[in-house]
Amino acid sequence: MATLVEKLLRGSFFRILNIVVIVVVSFFMMPFVIHALGERWYGLWIFAASIVGYYGFLDFGLLIAIQKFISQASGKDDDEDINRIFNTSLFLFFMGSLLIVLVSLVIIWLCPRFVHDPGNINIFRKVILLIGLDVAFSFSVRAFIGFLGSNIRHDVIEGIDIIKLLVRTALIVIFLKRGYGIVSLAVITVGVNSIQYLSVVIYVLVRYKILKIRRSYISRIWMKKLLGFGTFSFIVMVSKRIRFHTDNFVISAFLGLGAVTHYNIGSRVAIYYQSIVQTGIALMFPVFSKLEGQNDFESIREKYILMIKLTSIFSVFSGGFLVIFGKAFISRWMGIDFIDAYAILVILVIGMLFDSVQSVSATVLLAVSKHKQYSIIVSSEAIANLVLSLILVRKYGIIGVAWGTTIPLLITSLFITPVYTCRVIKVPLLNLLKVLSTSILFGAGIYFISWLVIRNMIEISYLSILKLGVPVCSLALLLNIFVLLNSKERRYFKIAG
Repeated sequence: MATLVEKLLRGSFFRILNIVVIVVVSFFMMPFVIHALGERWYGLWIFAASIVGYYGFLDFGLLIAIQKFISQASGKDDDEDINRIFNTSLFLFFMGSLLIVLVSLVIIWLCPRFVHDPGNINIFRKVILLIGLDVAFSFSVRAFIGFLGSNIRHDVIEGIDIIKLLVRTALIVIFLKRGYGIVSLAVITVGVNSIQYLSVVIYVLVRYKILKIRRSYISRIWMKKLLGFGTFSFIVMVSKRIRFHTDNFVISAFLGLGAVTHYNIGSRVAIYYQSIVQTGIALMFPVFSKLEGQNDFESIREKYILMIKLTSIFSVFSGGFLVIFGKAFISRWMGIDFIDAYAILVILVIGMLFDSVQSVSATVLLAVSKHKQYSIIVSSEAIANLVLSLILVRKYGIIGVAWGTTIPLLITSLFITPVYTCRVIKVPLLNLLKVLSTSILFGAGIYFISWLVIRNMIEISYLSILKLGVPVCSLALLLNIFVLLNSKERRYFKIAG
């Protein structure tokens, strides 16, 4: 039987691998799908997917709650409570599935109000219905996914997801090459995802004999506990969804579906950048939680400053590459007609760089049970994002929407989140500011000098980007590590202690 450490390492590997596969597949598939469908139909697909993406709000933070409470029950060897938690969450998710179907039908009925081209309405209705059914199916499986997460089997979750992604991608290529449209994308999504969901259910039921699906295990007490715990996690989830995914609605309403496609190219790359940077930070959550339980705030402060420094280095390292080579990459990847997406990428990377660094602060706040206060910060930022985007889009178009997202990120990441975190764990603010300013300015300075040297040598080709990018980024990373980290910190990667 695998040890806890082996499960964590294996799960981490598959999680990172899944992100890499998603990024690689997206880079190759996005231009193919856009050229196969056309900007207007691709914009409609993105618009429909954005609407359905909000169905995730109906999770109400239950997935995190399931993992917490089942883990606790497993530690006590309480099989009865495990079954009560699992069956109660399964019932709640099933009710969520029914609600999703109802919401989808309402959207289908109302779609003439926000899809103004009569030729698009019937297609849009079919896509919403199919994707809505897919999300409804997925909800009933979340109890099984939560159970796997509580047993630290992220390798199974991510492994099945990787296989699903590769199969779906192959089918999309085959059908689009044969002339099928966006309805085929929705059909493929529902079909392949359904097989994924069934695979997860079968694996859990066969592998874990202690689970029994019975109506008698559904508990009102556990309903209250599960929903109560997930409240503030739900607020954070909703707020983050608003701040990064309402842009498509604003752009569609004021500028049309074609502009959604151009904006989505830049924002997609920026979101992948942030996802990769923040993947490792999530692993620190149990470390900070353990230290908080031991009341060892001295170690929390030490590891907090170290993680801020490491994340600053990696954020600037990755973001600097995108700023220098992003224009050439987008020109080669999508074509010169989409060069306006580069400005979107740069603006969003600026905000996401600082937000990624402060995700360390967010992890600490959640670990020391300050999630209520953090939810207020994130929700305020999301509201400011939406309001500012609505104001700026009228005059500055998609550039204004990008700044509408970035400005609130900068305000919270520079002035609110770090100040509050330092107050909670009693870190001198000047110490944090010194680490931040030194790390970010040093890394940015290296990249600026590099850009001055190679700016006239960058060509619109993948080979040119690799030939220049690899040595420039390698040099920047090495300089950052050896100048900004002391000898103890360079050895200090076993952070769990």
